[in-house]
Amino acid sequence: MTDQQTVLALACTDPIQIHTQQRTLTGVVYQCEHSEPTLSCRGPEPGEHVLYVATPSNDLYRLQYRYYDAIEHTEADLDRYGRTPSGKYAWLRTYAMVEDIVDPTGGEQA
Repeated sequence: MTDQQTVLALACTDPIQIHTQQRTLTGVVYQCEHSEPTLSCRGPEPGEHVLYVATPSNDLYRLQYRYYDAIEHTEADLDRYGRTPSGKYAWLRTYAMVEDIVDPTGGEQA
């Protein structure tokens, strides 16, 4: 199963593991949003699958996965919900390179 198939198959309450160069995050998807790839007047627009993940230590992450089959375009960004220098809370870019995304239950579920 490719990363794309894994990501698109994940839905709310599914467990997820996100491997980066520095660490592995394990959590549960608590919200997801999806938009299909489209063809617009500007050309091909990638699809996007956004997964919001809560870890056991109550850290919140947002994984934005953009894909477009026809031009083999895939891109993933990982943001963390945290406090900004001004004291407000917002999604902060982690700049972590996402290497692998897996469903730790091992794929197909009945």
